[in-house]
Amino acid sequence: MRTIVIAEYGIRISAKKGSLVISNKEKKIRISPADIDQILIASGGTSITSRAVRLAMRHGIDIVFLDARGEPWARIYPSTPTATTATRRAQYEAIYRGASKEIAKAIIEAKLRNQAGHLKSLRRKGYIAEAAHRYIEDLIPRLDSEDLMKVEAEAAHIYWQSIAQAIPREIGFQGRNHDSPDPFNMALNYGYAILYSECWKALAIAGLDPYAGYIHKDRSGKESLVYDFSEMFKPSAVDRTLIEIFRKGFRPKIVDGFIDRRDRAELARAIVDGLERIVREEGDHNPKKLSQAIRASSIRLASSLRSGTRYRGFIEVW
Repeated sequence: MRTIVIAEYGIRISAKKGSLVISNKEKKIRISPADIDQILIASGGTSITSRAVRLAMRHGIDIVFLDARGEPWARIYPSTPTATTATRRAQYEAIYRGASKEIAKAIIEAKLRNQAGHLKSLRRKGYIAEAAHRYIEDLIPRLDSEDLMKVEAEAAHIYWQSIAQAIPREIGFQGRNHDSPDPFNMALNYGYAILYSECWKALAIAGLDPYAGYIHKDRSGKESLVYDFSEMFKPSAVDRTLIEIFRKGFRPKIVDGFIDRRDRAELARAIVDGLERIVREEGDHNPKKLSQAIRASSIRLASSLRSGTRYRGFIEVW
């Protein structure tokens, strides 16, 4: 996934002679649309012309607008979903006929296996000492007989307590807390928001309804399936990336309760680079970019819903 991140004020995106032109008062850059998959606009001071939007859509370029928290507040993407009617009918029927638990179990099991795999990887690197991945692996059989959310919560406690050991102490990270003002938790919020955007696009293009989920409760305006689906990819796409850049010295500046816009741009680029990482998935002998694995997994979910077959979640080979 080739992504351009726009985080400066005063940027204008236009089109000229088949090229996208990104300019401000000091400079002007021309880019072929064939070289771009996505444009992330993380600044309120950016303008884009309708000709540029039209050119981007003709080339399948996704345009996403992010707020200061990294939450997508709008997006423009090519209208190319596949088998939408049949897929969504099957998606809703799965909820009503009680098949939700099997899909939820597949997603949560994949999440736990990726959390365990990530901890195993951190131990190999010497970032953590204890073999905490074994505790999470021991929880997985309980998904067959116990409350899924209870088991997921137990795994999350083990996982984040171990992650805290891999983060430099001066950061002040003591565990996952969405509302915590420490920079690592704030970076997680921002990184997850970018991941949600990537998952939203993949699910929509696969013909699925991003708002009808199987784990998170449906609520008006809440992309429940996006939140469900993204759980499998958080350790691979965000957690791993942030641990590495924080250990290398990345320290985002916090201004008025938000990450400074320049640091947001650096953070966004790191997450995008993480989505470009080549991964191997259990059950798939063809390595691919993580962004491609997300899209493949969304298509697999849509197909399993239409055919009524068991869904195989994304599990990285760590």
